[in-house]
Amino acid sequence: MTFPIHITRATKLILAAVSAVVLASLFVHPATAETKTIVFPHRDAPATAPRQIIFGANIHYGLRRILGYTSVDQGIKQLSDIGAVSFRDYLPWQSFDFRSGAPSLVYSERLMSFLPQARFKPLLNLGGANSQVSGGVPPMSEEGLQYFDRYLEAVVATTKKYDPIYEIWNEWNMYIGTGPRMPRLQSAGDASDPRAAIHYARIARTAVDTIKNANPHAVVIVGAVGDDADWAWAQAITRYGALDHADGLSVHLYNQCARLASDRTAKEMIVRLERLQGALRSIRNGQETPIYVTEFGWPTSQGNCGMPLDVSAYNFAHFILESATLPWLRGAWMHELKNVGPDPVERENNFGLFTFDDKPKPAVCFMRQAIDLVRSAKLLELREPFPDVFVLRAVSAGRQTVVLWTSGPFRHANYKFDDTALHARMMCGDTIPTSQRASVGAQPAIYEFDQSSQISVTLDTGELPAQGHK
Repeated sequence: MTFPIHITRATKLILAAVSAVVLASLFVHPATAETKTIVFPHRDAPATAPRQIIFGANIHYGLRRILGYTSVDQGIKQLSDIGAVSFRDYLPWQSFDFRSGAPSLVYSERLMSFLPQARFKPLLNLGGANSQVSGGVPPMSEEGLQYFDRYLEAVVATTKKYDPIYEIWNEWNMYIGTGPRMPRLQSAGDASDPRAAIHYARIARTAVDTIKNANPHAVVIVGAVGDDADWAWAQAITRYGALDHADGLSVHLYNQCARLASDRTAKEMIVRLERLQGALRSIRNGQETPIYVTEFGWPTSQGNCGMPLDVSAYNFAHFILESATLPWLRGAWMHELKNVGPDPVERENNFGLFTFDDKPKPAVCFMRQAIDLVRSAKLLELREPFPDVFVLRAVSAGRQTVVLWTSGPFRHANYKFDDTALHARMMCGDTIPTSQRASVGAQPAIYEFDQSSQISVTLDTGELPAQGHK
């Protein structure tokens, strides 16, 4: 049974007032928004620059598959365009023939042509299951290890003059290089699984000692750890001694398929790295472990897990700017220099900074400008006044640069400098006003100041009129 309800004019006014209060409570008003001020006191540029992180890209001249890498000159130009100082490529075990006794290089001719012409630091990934030798799938037996050692000695003899970094195997915890893909490895893995940490640690220890015996000055890193929940596998190989004589641990970072947009960011990767370093410290009695990120990136494929071109570009810039302040990070190689196929939907085809037909994506500019900025700095200071809101001060000879950005469109903030900057612009964009209050977004905003200035910037989470730049 229902009853008629009569609403008087007075009642309507009361209901309207209550609704207004409820609606107002759903939004953050500028008057109640949180505000924080960051002050960067005057600092002279140090006499010497800090240790520089190696920034580079993955390329594919060493594999038998071409994958679009046909021109040495084009590869060198593209590495230069992004500001890279290094490249990562593969020199697989199967590139060597053992039938004549001493291993002889029979494949990877394109890489051998690239190495003497490129003026970049090589990082060579070594390994890959080899069905042409006994015990080579993977080299877990004594006989397999002996063949593997001979291959490593041949690699050092062939490449020593290029002073490469050597990396032992690629994502052993995900795939040993032959047969069907198995379900994702959980934790350290059971000894019955060839991907288990205990097996890789033995390979790694042997490989490090073999390479360093052949060249005591060689830098050798282990791991190339693929997807690894809570870094359980990486911690296990550390406990088994994989890092004992190595120069660092290498890992791969991806998050393009994360459920939340706020987890498909550079910050999420940085947080994971910091957790890894904390875990390694506890295992290694407080010792800091050099870490090399030998793959990171975001695909621009169409469909599931793909990213818009601008979002991918911003993420690359964010990763460079944020990672440059980690004292234990030795290098980061984005994956990868160019798309390895023309299919716009296939995810693995679309990780490149350049398209398959060598046209630059927006990420080329953002990576280059971010690398140039951190490389020219003699002092870097990073602040995060609100979650996912960043302010970086870079001090170099004669100037200070302040860069502001958010991890993505899911985070909002505004800012205003107390003093007027000498110049201001959006990264890879137009000039912007130097003194007005403005919004900060995923595209970094860059402000230049005199080196003698004390810089003060106030940030808030309130609303901003429509004219504020994003």
